[in-house]
Amino acid sequence: MNLESLNLDFFHPILPLPLWQKLLGLLLIVIILLGAYFALGWMPVQDEIEQEQASVEQQRMLLKKNQRLAQNLPKKRAEYEKLKKQLAIALELLPKKSQIPDLLESVTRAGINSGLEFTEFKPRGESVKQLYAEVPVDIVVTGTFRQLLTFLKRVGEMQRIVAVKNLTIGSGQKGLLQIKGNVMTYRFVEHSKK
Repeated sequence: MNLESLNLDFFHPILPLPLWQKLLGLLLIVIILLGAYFALGWMPVQDEIEQEQASVEQQRMLLKKNQRLAQNLPKKRAEYEKLKKQLAIALELLPKKSQIPDLLESVTRAGINSGLEFTEFKPRGESVKQLYAEVPVDIVVTGTFRQLLTFLKRVGEMQRIVAVKNLTIGSGQKGLLQIKGNVMTYRFVEHSKK
C-alpha cells in the first residue's frame, strides 16, 4: 500500500492545530462512537436480554405450576373417576324422555294401590333447565290420610326421582280428604355435541 496515493487532504485543516485540540477532537470522536454503540448496539441487546429473562421467569413459573398439577394428577384422576360414577348413578335416577310416560304410570299405580282415587291427573309442559328438565303433573286425589301417607312412601321408594310438592289438603265427600298438589319428576337433558 502506497502512502503517497492516499488522499490525506481531509487532515490538512487539523494538522496545524495544537496537540491538546487534536486530543480533544479525538476524545470527542471516541465519545460519539461509544455513545452511538451504546445507543444502537448495547441498549437494544440489553432490552432483548431483559425480555428474554422475563420470558424465562414466566416459563419457570408455568413449569412450577404444571409440576404442582402433575403431582396432583393421580388425586385428580381418582376424583374424576368418582364423579364419573356419581354422574352415572344420577343419570340412572333421571329417566330419559321415552321413560317419562312409564314413570308417570308408576306414580298413578302407586296412588291407586295406596287406595287413593285420582280425580285429576294433568301433565303440564316440561321446563328445561341446564342439565335436566322438570316434568310437572297436577293431581287431585281423594282418600284417607293413611292412604296419602302410603302413597307418599311408595313414591319416595321409587328408583327414579319423583317429588310430590305443594300439597293442599281439604275435606272432600263421604269424610274423605281431597288432596291437590304437583308430582314433579325430572329427566336428563341430552345436549347435542357440537
